[in-house]
Amino acid sequence: MKELTPRQASLLSFVEKYFHQHQQPPTEREIARHFGINQSAARKHLKALERKGRLSMRNDGRSRGILLSSIAPSVPVPLVGSVQAGTPLLAEENIESHIMLDLNMVGTEQTFLLRVKGDSMIEAGIFEDDLLLVRRAERVRSGEIVVARIGDDATVKRFYDIAGRIFLEAANKNYSPIMVEEPEEFYLEGRVVALIRDMRNLEVKRRNVNGFGKPS
Repeated sequence: MKELTPRQASLLSFVEKYFHQHQQPPTEREIARHFGINQSAARKHLKALERKGRLSMRNDGRSRGILLSSIAPSVPVPLVGSVQAGTPLLAEENIESHIMLDLNMVGTEQTFLLRVKGDSMIEAGIFEDDLLLVRRAERVRSGEIVVARIGDDATVKRFYDIAGRIFLEAANKNYSPIMVEEPEEFYLEGRVVALIRDMRNLEVKRRNVNGFGKPS
């Protein structure tokens, strides 16, 4: 493996320490600010470290796209909490934090995490406060679970396109399907591809679904 210049070694050390402290890599801007250099110079050093096999750079536009060779490849995924009316789902004000996930799980396409609210999908095993990993997609197959926007409201439902009419169906017999009356108000945010759950609450949620108490 090629030797590093003193500046490259210092920059790599900073990236590694930042990752361990924050569980995500620094941005080019943060690196530039730390070393008192401009962002293009920081990028030049990162590219040199990439050529020397010490890290790699994602090319999908992520601001935190540094992957360290010494650490299992993981990437920061934005976690969307409460969505403010009139804002895009991934607007900065809607993002609670970023969570590092294994790159093999996330893939190379744009993804985000959404915190589940309510009980409309409990019969599909999706409970309140679960985190859903959502992959951005403009098209999905009928029957897939999606995150969609109708006007200002974001919702998790099964998607159906029947003879050109869009329906969103809950996985809870207490909820009726939603027919999209105004297609221009409908926007598909993405396909649900994985679920992350706090296991400490799993038994309580199972009892709720099986009829021992009201669903949360």
